[in-house]
Amino acid sequence: MPSLCTSRITSPKAWRGDEMRNERSWVVRLDDGDIEELESALAAAKARARPFPGITAADFPLERLAVKLTGVRDELYHGRGFVVIRGLPVSRHTDDDVKLMHWGMCRYVGGRPLQQSLHGEYLGNVRDRGEEYGRINVRGNGTNAHLPFHTDSTDIVGLMCLRKAQSGGLSSIVSSTTVHNEILANHPEYLETLYRGFYYILRDYALESRGYTDRPVPVFSYREGFLSSRYLRNQINAGAVKREVPFTPVEQAALDCFDELTQRPDLHLAMDLEEGDIQLCNNYTVLHSRTGFVDGAQPRHKRHMLRLWFKFPEPLRWPVDEGFPDFMGYTPDFSLPQRLES
Repeated sequence: MPSLCTSRITSPKAWRGDEMRNERSWVVRLDDGDIEELESALAAAKARARPFPGITAADFPLERLAVKLTGVRDELYHGRGFVVIRGLPVSRHTDDDVKLMHWGMCRYVGGRPLQQSLHGEYLGNVRDRGEEYGRINVRGNGTNAHLPFHTDSTDIVGLMCLRKAQSGGLSSIVSSTTVHNEILANHPEYLETLYRGFYYILRDYALESRGYTDRPVPVFSYREGFLSSRYLRNQINAGAVKREVPFTPVEQAALDCFDELTQRPDLHLAMDLEEGDIQLCNNYTVLHSRTGFVDGAQPRHKRHMLRLWFKFPEPLRWPVDEGFPDFMGYTPDFSLPQRLES
């Protein structure tokens, strides 16, 4: 059994949504000088014509803006765990150029990029493909459905708004540290169950005979003063169904308590990402959600988000207990075919 955190955490990571709504220090605005530097770096990167996944910060030269982006990285690791970068002028660039600028900026924030599927995508296009949410082998990022609060398989997720839906698609985040504090204060009897964890369905193998993790995946990990969270309720539910082992009453209550806390209006922070906004989150300390959305008939009214996954750069390291998953995407190296998802 891993070590439990039994004291209330008072770091900046334990933020509340009702507090964040009243201030905007988590928004980093790009000014004219930043944009000029970005467009110059874009031209330099295009001139070098390197294969997309191999483009590094050196291929996308920034100076003044690099200082801001280093501050963003520090905020993700040491601070609240989330930042919104605002002001990228997407309307005057092609989609491919916007993808390259998103990638180039994030190379100054994160370390090694991670693949987002077994197909080898390093840049995910999150949009409605008409897939049916709820099917055992379907991911929510190809649907227009509401996605409950969850984490991704990465240290840092960068989600950029390329185009908004006709309606809906509101993004929300919540501090898993604050959720832990609330459980500790009001239902400490659930912590042992959450630290022990649950079996997960494996989406890419869900239709195979096994199709679930070989051991429980902890919801919480606490090591060296670092509290981490890993949570996808739908995959936990599907794992129980696949194993044909229903939750115990305590497990059901613990999961329901976690969900109810993430949905509390005073705890989570909802934001309507505008075109050109980049939301960056530390997946160990922040869970994210999305409301359902409706696309319009015109391409400019079809919701399209660009998603990147990165590790924290060396020498930063995020310690987790044994048994807690290392957020390494879908492969720890560049061995799979490298391509952009279309």
